[in-house]
Amino acid sequence: MDLERARTEAARLRATIARHDGLYYNDAAPEISDQEYDALVRELAALEAAHPELADAASPTARPGADRDERFPSAPHSRPMISLANSYDLAEVGAFVERVRAELPGKEVTFTVEPKIDGVALAVRYRDGRLDLALTRGDGAQGDVITANVLTFPEIPAELPDGWREALGGAESCEVRGEAYLSLSRFQELNAEREEAGLEPLANPRNATAGTLKTLDAAEVGRRRLSAFFYQLLLPEDAAGPSTHREELACLEALGLPVNPFLRTGADVPELERALSELESLRSTLDYQIDGAVLKVDRLGWHDRLGATAKAPRWGLAFKFAAEEAVTTLRDVTLQVGRTGVITPVAELEPVLLAGTTVSRATLHNWDEMERKDIRVGDTVVVAKGGDIIPKVLRVETEARIGRERAVPMPSACPVCGGATARLEGEVALRCGNLQCPAQVAGRLRHFVGREAADIEGLGARGIAQLLEAGLLRGIPDLFRLDPEALAALPGWGETSAAKLVASAAAAGERPWAAKIFSLGIPGVGVTTAAALAGRFAGSAELAQAGEDDLAAIYGVGAEMAREILAFLGSAAGAALLSELQSVGYLKEVEAAPQAAAVDTESWFHGRTVVLTGTLEGWSRRDAKQLIEQRGGKVTGSVSRKTDAVVAGAEAGSKLERARELGVRVLDEALFARVLAGETPPDAH
Repeated sequence: MDLERARTEAARLRATIARHDGLYYNDAAPEISDQEYDALVRELAALEAAHPELADAASPTARPGADRDERFPSAPHSRPMISLANSYDLAEVGAFVERVRAELPGKEVTFTVEPKIDGVALAVRYRDGRLDLALTRGDGAQGDVITANVLTFPEIPAELPDGWREALGGAESCEVRGEAYLSLSRFQELNAEREEAGLEPLANPRNATAGTLKTLDAAEVGRRRLSAFFYQLLLPEDAAGPSTHREELACLEALGLPVNPFLRTGADVPELERALSELESLRSTLDYQIDGAVLKVDRLGWHDRLGATAKAPRWGLAFKFAAEEAVTTLRDVTLQVGRTGVITPVAELEPVLLAGTTVSRATLHNWDEMERKDIRVGDTVVVAKGGDIIPKVLRVETEARIGRERAVPMPSACPVCGGATARLEGEVALRCGNLQCPAQVAGRLRHFVGREAADIEGLGARGIAQLLEAGLLRGIPDLFRLDPEALAALPGWGETSAAKLVASAAAAGERPWAAKIFSLGIPGVGVTTAAALAGRFAGSAELAQAGEDDLAAIYGVGAEMAREILAFLGSAAGAALLSELQSVGYLKEVEAAPQAAAVDTESWFHGRTVVLTGTLEGWSRRDAKQLIEQRGGKVTGSVSRKTDAVVAGAEAGSKLERARELGVRVLDEALFARVLAGETPPDAH
């Protein structure tokens, strides 16, 4: 390739990589797999190597990606926070081992193997034993300050335990680095809540983690209950720290920080391959996502000697596991319209077994993504989960085409209502602009009747669709004007079910003020933000007259969210909704102020940390957590030496085993009930 063609191709690759960096780091909505992304970077690196004239310090081959967000203040990292080089081939593991040995002649080198958590990098600083600052990785030199958000993590201590100075070798400060993640069990709980509320599901835990960390509402971050694993300890230069990575992890654990329990060592390639194979076999049993393993030189003193490039350290390597893939046929593309009007193309697939489940549908994200992959109905496609919960079309087998495949054009009209479609500036999403579109109305209704909103019983998604089709519902206020006789005459209904629904709608007027705010479906306002608004404004009249400064001053709201709330309240549709809900008696000018729940300081749970595992017959997981918290306890997601008790229901798994290994007290469901009632468990201390 001549220089001019190489220059053009390099510019194209850099622009493509920059776009995908933005989707991954800033939007938490990647469109390609890590392997596809790394292939683009390698292609660019090969081009730059063949044409040194193209070298550029700003090239993505010479710097890490950046997740900076202008809504957050930034701060410099104490030391550059760079990423590990990625490998997908065991031969590259062997090359890594040989290179390290060549650069450390005569040394007996041991390597560690630990999981590569599929999450978001964190740097957390402690000063005088207190959490002082938390940063995202940012651009590696500067990170976004997310201290308030990280303080909501149940497993990250705001204060280090007694003896922290000794653990730090007398140092008064330290920095710990790790990975934030959303457990699979919590991810499933959140999606169940969102489905019940009529919200779009979270795509996968990694994206949910990234989006949550960049949420301006710290209380909402706390409700998500993110977790973390830490793997690096940075001390002042004059402090005597651990000499090996194994000692480093033990020190982190002594500081009360969560550390992943899987750690293996190896001195040669066969030992490392066995460790990698063992970890990959455990992958499906974990309550968190991993996308590979991290290999490191164990002795920390050799890290400086081995050095680093501008982008990655030379003493470590990330080995990525292959995503499970399956080949099938794309039968059709259907279009879904959400409550905010976003139109999403969905692949209808010939059913195929993938990662233990039968897959018949997969998200296609948007039309830009479909065009990039050249997806057509009738194509032979490769689908993968790649760690994602929702399957996606990875690529098209274009060589299998027979000429009958057809492209799916971007619709100029909504597939549901026929209204005009448009893209908002800066968005790739296509939207239906008709607020009265039946799909949007149905979505808003599903959100409104949800348990954490108006909590109207007896009306699910099918019932809403039926009432819309029958003309009994046109919007949310019509729920309070339902004619019980007309309702009872519908197929599948009767006088009893109709009367129950009408009574439940009438009772919704007594719902807590915070639940009513959440039910309005204000963009960006979750359950916890709704509670904060309810504590500031006495009723719908005050809320409707709120100013930007009033809203921004509320803890966890901030200027950006304040503008979103005002945009909703000031819109014709938002103002009309508030007015109509006032006229039907659901909203009141003055609502009862929320009352803080009293904490039972006499309970055995008070001040103790508890983990719930397995299935409890007498309570839902949410109710059990609430009962413990009402008694002053704290519920976390993983078992450590700081855990005071594990409540184990039926089919309890690895958390129960971990509790037994550590000697943590275990409460079965019967004993749990007695302790809730005031009994002290045996051998309590």
